[in-house]
Amino acid sequence: MRPTGMFAIGLAAVVTAFVGASPARAQSGAIAYDSANCAWGDSWNFPNQEAANARALAGCRGAACRVVAPIGPHLCGALAATANCRGWGWATRPTRDAAALGAMEECQHYNAGQCTVRVSDCNR
Repeated sequence: MRPTGMFAIGLAAVVTAFVGASPARAQSGAIAYDSANCAWGDSWNFPNQEAANARALAGCRGAACRVVAPIGPHLCGALAATANCRGWGWATRPTRDAAALGAMEECQHYNAGQCTVRVSDCNR
């Protein structure tokens, strides 16, 4: 085989290896919250934490919104709050139900009224 032919075969093998091995995409999420008016925003399955934070903040309609729960790949997150906004909590866990339970437990520490889950979901 001529050197040019071997180079072409080698190049094809390298290109195929790189194309076939797509990078794992970390899926990030976030929950933003403003305890002054109970405003919240969320995001799920974004390619990085910065993009997830930006989307959650954009969806939160309060002047004092801040990201309270960055949520990593393959994790679930939840936010619970009272009707008067004085009590709230968040949690990240491996399952949606566990995250919701954790958020409810954190919210109840405020003793500010009945807590309800406002948002919960999971990243891929």
